[in-house]
Amino acid sequence: MEGQEYIAPKIKQEAIASPIQSIEVINKVVKLLFSYKRSATYKDIAGPAGLHPSNVSQALSASRDLGMTNLAGKKGLYVLTKDGEDYARLIAANREDEAKHLLCEIIQKNTLWADVVAFLKATKGEARDPLDLILDVERKLGKKWSQGMRRRVRDSYVSILTYASLVKEEGEKIISLIETEIPTVKEVAEVPQLPAQPSSTITPSSPMVKPDFEKLQSNDFYFEVRKDLSTIDFAKSQFDAWIDYVRKKLMTKEEGSNLQG
Repeated sequence: MEGQEYIAPKIKQEAIASPIQSIEVINKVVKLLFSYKRSATYKDIAGPAGLHPSNVSQALSASRDLGMTNLAGKKGLYVLTKDGEDYARLIAANREDEAKHLLCEIIQKNTLWADVVAFLKATKGEARDPLDLILDVERKLGKKWSQGMRRRVRDSYVSILTYASLVKEEGEKIISLIETEIPTVKEVAEVPQLPAQPSSTITPSSPMVKPDFEKLQSNDFYFEVRKDLSTIDFAKSQFDAWIDYVRKKLMTKEEGSNLQG
């Protein structure tokens, strides 16, 4: 009507998972939450996990995006969902292959990951820059992410999707491995596991090494990171968490061997 102010209708933004933590940190946090047997905050978990509180908070947020946790009555208090309990139980029991396949199932049925799954189905078998996916998600969310934020979401996507065997990495690109029909966790558990094959060694002359990356290597390790302060800080937190995870995993394995001996 004349004289009335026009108010544009609000456009509801699409909800899409946009985690900023690696699967290694997510697994560690979910496993600890499982051991608590009750709801907990990021502050409750940070100490036992040996992680910075902000990393734990990000991992809990990512676990919620994955449908593994829910808020328990108030902001910041998390509790595992049924899927989260099943997944954490497998992680705690070192049933990693089954955990990976369960994660694959969880992602494909989660509506927050529908756009990601659609991208993987549309590009199956193609080598694609994961930034293509990130920019699409950013646009649909109505966000204006910085380059650092885009890299963090990209690294998290790649980490989670690789662990779930939905993609494989090829240099800086990913190739979708998504299947129309995925095996259930029970079917995976019944398949005999083959011995792991040794991975190929990366050398400084490899075409994967980029000029904007800094590398550190010895006969026992190879580490490469982009020359960017935001990326370096993020990589440090991920590397520390991963090293701690691998160390504890090996210690548990050695303790088990000693008990058997």
